[in-house]
Amino acid sequence: MVGGGTAPARGPVVVAGSSPLVRSSIREALAQEHEVLVAEDEAALRSMYGKHPSVLVTGVQVGRTPLLDLLPAALRTGARVLVVADSPALAELPSLLLHGASGALSLMASTEEDLRTAVRDVADGHASLHPAVARLVLLQWRELRTPAVPVLTTREREVLLALTGGVQVKTVARDLGLSAKTVESHRSRLFAKLGAQNKAQAVARALELGLLEPPTAPAATTREH
Repeated sequence: MVGGGTAPARGPVVVAGSSPLVRSSIREALAQEHEVLVAEDEAALRSMYGKHPSVLVTGVQVGRTPLLDLLPAALRTGARVLVVADSPALAELPSLLLHGASGALSLMASTEEDLRTAVRDVADGHASLHPAVARLVLLQWRELRTPAVPVLTTREREVLLALTGGVQVKTVARDLGLSAKTVESHRSRLFAKLGAQNKAQAVARALELGLLEPPTAPAATTREH
C-alpha cells in the first residue's frame, strides 16, 4: 500500500439464523477470508454485538425472532446485514432491504463464490443483490405500484354505466326497476370501491382501471353533393 500503511482491521463476520447445517456451510465458505463467529440464537447474537462485527450473514429469522425485529440493534453496531433466504422466505426480502439490510442471496440459487463476493461487497459499503432476488424485488415493487382493481357487482356495473351517460338517479332507478334509495346505496358503495368523491372521479377511476371502455369518437360521414 502507498506509504507502507496497512489495511484497517475489520470486525468478524457473524453468521446467524437458518439451520445449523446452513450456518456451518456458510462458516466454512467464509473462513478462509474472514474471522467467522456463529450465533445459534438471539441471545448469542446480541452477545456478539460488542465485538463490532463487520457483516451479519443471517436468515430471515434468528431462533424464534424475526430478523426484522433485530435489524435496528444490529445496524446500530455498524454491521452490514446480508440476508440469506430459502425459497419460502424470499417474499420477506424486500421488506428487510427497505429496513436497512445491505444485500440478499437466494440460498438455492447462490454458489459459495456468490456468498463470498456478497460479503466482500457489503463489507465495503456496497449493496449486493443476487439476480434471483433482484427479480423478485422488482416484481413486488411493480405489484405495489399497480393499483388493485375492485370487484364490482352486476348492479354496481349497471350504475357505473349509467353514470357515464349522465343519467339521473331517478331515471336509473326506473330503468333498473329499483328504488332511488337502492340506487343511491349502490352508488355509494361504488364510490367507496373506486376511492371517488363524485361522479366525475368515479368515471375517471373506472377508465383508469379498465372497468370501462373509453368512449369512441363517432365515425365521420361524407355528404354527397
